[in-house]
Order: sequence, then C-alpha cells, then structure tokens
Amino acid sequence: MEEVSGDIMLGTLTVSQHGEMRVHTYTAPDDGWCVNTHILELTTQLLVVDAQYTLPYAREVLAYAQTLGKPISRLYITHYHPDHLLGAVVFQVPVFALAEVKAKIEAVGDRVAAEENEKCGDIIASRAERPNQIVHPVEETIDGTRIESIRLQHAETEDALMIALPDHEVLITQDLIYNRVHAFVGEKAFDTWSGAVEKYRKRSYERILPGHGAPGGPELYDGMLHYLSAVREEFSEAGDGEDLKRRLFAAFPDYEGRLMVDHEMRFLFPTINSKKRDHNEEKQHR
Repeated sequence: MEEVSGDIMLGTLTVSQHGEMRVHTYTAPDDGWCVNTHILELTTQLLVVDAQYTLPYAREVLAYAQTLGKPISRLYITHYHPDHLLGAVVFQVPVFALAEVKAKIEAVGDRVAAEENEKCGDIIASRAERPNQIVHPVEETIDGTRIESIRLQHAETEDALMIALPDHEVLITQDLIYNRVHAFVGEKAFDTWSGAVEKYRKRSYERILPGHGAPGGPELYDGMLHYLSAVREEFSEAGDGEDLKRRLFAAFPDYEGRLMVDHEMRFLFPTINSKKRDHNEEKQHR
C-alpha cells in the first residue's frame, strides 16, 4: 500500500509498507535535483539514506522524520556528490559511509561545498559534514530487520553504497538508478554503469528506491539502460555542451532534473569550459 502526498511539503513524499517496516521517500523539487532521501522506519528507530542538496529541503526531511516519533540512529551518505551530501550538516546524528566514500569526502567535500555555495548562496552548506562511522559491505540485523550494505563500483561514480532489505525485496539503489530524471554522467562510465544495472536487474528485488525520482519496480532498470544508451550516443555526436543539452532535452522532453544537465557540462567538456573561463577572466581584466 502506498500514499503520495505533497500538500504541506515543498518536496513529494512517498510512503510504502513492507511487512512491519515502512519506507518514507522524500523527493526534492526540480531545483533540488529531484534527489531522494529514504527514511527506513524500523520498530524503535529510523535509518536515513542521504541528506539532500539544499538546506531547506534537508530541514524539511528532518522535520518530517521528527513527526515519526523515533530517533534517527544512522544517516547513511551513499557517495560524495553534493546533492546527497551537503544537507548532512542539518541532521546532527551519526553519519555512516563506506571507507572509500569517507576518504573522498574528507579529501574534496569542503571544496565541493564551497563551489556549490558560491553558485547558489546560503541555501547550500558552506562545508561538508564528515562521516564518523564506517559502513562495511556486509549483512547485519538492526532492530530485527536484515540490512545488507553493498559497495557499488564504477557506475555513476567510482564508489557508492547501496542498501538491500532482502526479507522485504527492497533495494535502495540511489544513483545506480534514476527514474525519469536526467542522470549525472560526468564520469562517462557508460559501459560499467550499464553492466551494474544489468547485474542487479537479475536479482529478485521487487521494490526499487532510486536516487532521483519516484520509487518503482524492476521496470526502472530498463528505463535506466535506455537512458544511458541514448546519452552515450548523443554525447558522441554532440559538438559542445549546448549542443548536447539540446539533444538531451529533445530526446527526453518530459524528464526532470535539467539543472543536473547544466551541472555535468563542465565534466563532459572540460577543455571547452576551461577556455570559456579563461576568456571571461581575460575580458574582466581588460
């Protein structure tokens, strides 16, 4: 049974029941990159997966979690990208991440925060919260619920955390899967990302909780494979970032997350963007 509500929230809330456990998924509006925070409501505690991009949406997630009447015992950060990380400063709870993700955040998190804060202002945190607990890719039982932590490699990014709930046939994929939202392909790992989607499509999970867009079922795998194939082809033919944006918006006219497409251009076309920055700086000094 599922309920979708956005009446009193800026974001959209999806709640689904899985036996004795409920999952609450908060999806940010388009200006928050449609990123998802998932709240696993166990018997006596809450586990929160990812922290939002902007501080207002992170605060909205926290305020909603507080209405559930149970403490947050863990905030998982699945990877170092700003839309999953920067809202963590709001929560003030134990922050869990894979060792590889923790190291990445310690190395570049503050730089990423400063860049996004400079672009967007004070709705973005000016620093990155450091994880203080390590997640190991093992299965454990928390509050009577079996939870499997999975290290995903070379998909959207080099290292990321997925969380499976095997007794409930639920897989929290985060950015392995986007649902009708433009994906960040800045690391250009099209082959290995598609391979990972194929791998998990063969598993028996019936409920897929993506990193962006509405939760769904195994049909989300096919949608992601189609998107990656199409974007790879359009990227190979595009002359520059503006050309690629036009192509993507034409190919997926009803997809949300257009700000994600803007964000990834400097990674997909670094030489062109570097020349533009140099040109603009030269003009400023004339």
